[in-house]
Amino acid sequence: MIDSASYPRLSRIKTPDDLRLFDESELGAIAGELRAYLIESVGKSGGHFAAGLGVIELTVALHYLYDTPVDQLVWDVGHQTYPHKILTGRRDSIHTVKQKDGVAPFPKREESEFDTFGVGHSSTSISAALGMAIARQRQGDDRKVIAVIGDGAMTAGMAFEALAHAGGMDDEPNVLVILNDNNMSISEAVGGLTKMLGRATASRTLNALRESGKKILGDKRHSPPARFVKRWEEQWKGMFVPSTAFEQMGFHYTGPIDGHDLPLLVSTLKHLKDAKGPHLLHIMTTKGKGYEPAEDDQIGYHAVGPFDPSKGLPEKGAPKKPTYTDIFGDWLCDAAAADPK
Repeated sequence: MIDSASYPRLSRIKTPDDLRLFDESELGAIAGELRAYLIESVGKSGGHFAAGLGVIELTVALHYLYDTPVDQLVWDVGHQTYPHKILTGRRDSIHTVKQKDGVAPFPKREESEFDTFGVGHSSTSISAALGMAIARQRQGDDRKVIAVIGDGAMTAGMAFEALAHAGGMDDEPNVLVILNDNNMSISEAVGGLTKMLGRATASRTLNALRESGKKILGDKRHSPPARFVKRWEEQWKGMFVPSTAFEQMGFHYTGPIDGHDLPLLVSTLKHLKDAKGPHLLHIMTTKGKGYEPAEDDQIGYHAVGPFDPSKGLPEKGAPKKPTYTDIFGDWLCDAAAADPK
């Protein structure tokens, strides 16, 4: 059982309905308790670790603002769903993850109505969310369907196919794609999309300049200087901001924003909650956020065995015996070297 003295707010949350009883001003404290509880519980059980730490604020905001599970939430891959499981009825059993009859390490529909899609493989979330949104349309239901996907998973063809499908429909699906951009998959993300998303720093500068311009222009936003600034902004966006690619696919793009700034995240999601059609929210996060060893070694802390959070992962000891996977991999490399065909 959770210690109510250590977690005075989290101990009162068994489902998102309980979370929504809190005042918005308390969400930051709830996120802090959730992060601490995740560190404590995974320290006991082992499991996927750094990815979950990176989406604490997002998980709290989504379950606070949206009527889950009526509003359907689809997580890509599932490495990051431990916080989601804690807030959706599995708080007191999260330490049993990966154990016989314990909590599943990935979303599992048989386990909870909040797990809307069974995953484990990457890049399937947008396709799944789109299918759910289309089904709802045909039933006359326009409730939101949300897909959360990382920048690593976004590089797959399946994700782009789903984006193209959703953005090209005449009857626009009410789907929100949240791009969790931490420049990582299990290891460091690479490729052309990663380079494009890396321009987000420039677009955050653009957002700051835009807000400053609004303050300076005041009521003169339709004056010739304001129109000039608007044209300059569009040119800047075309050069530096990743929005262009997504907007050309038919998505309304928002971002990038700081995915750990909970008030900003909440206000942005409030705006998008009532927006119809396909939208993409681009958030910037840090894998392992809030636990310094995991921030410093995001690959090493992706998945861990039981460890003492006060000390971090133990030093690697003597080499272990090779696994069947190691042996087969070595043989395959030797065979390929011997036969170039």
